[in-house]
Amino acid sequence: MKYTVSLLFFVLVFSFLNLGCKKTDDGDGTKPEIVVLGANPMFWALNYPYTDLGAKAYDVSSTGDTTDLTLSIVVDSKVDVSQVGEYQVTYNVKDASGLAADEKRRLVKVVIGK
Repeated sequence: MKYTVSLLFFVLVFSFLNLGCKKTDDGDGTKPEIVVLGANPMFWALNYPYTDLGAKAYDVSSTGDTTDLTLSIVVDSKVDVSQVGEYQVTYNVKDASGLAADEKRRLVKVVIGK
């Protein structure tokens, strides 16, 4: 009886510790998040090469672990610095289970500089 209780205790503790060490996406159903860095809207001078400040992305698992997805962000930029106007830069990302974040956008206003 003592052996059975000790074995059961060991199995429960091992299972609990193993769950707490999980570092990958577990399909928890939580969408990843995207945070746009820098100003939004952003004003940019006409005829100066556009450099986007980018975004960061992360996903939180059901155990509370955070996975950095920044390198997986897909950026779509149609900024035309040769024309005054308003342009959109979009950011999208999916987690390991294929769940997509809400798309984020930056408005870039190309203006005549002084």
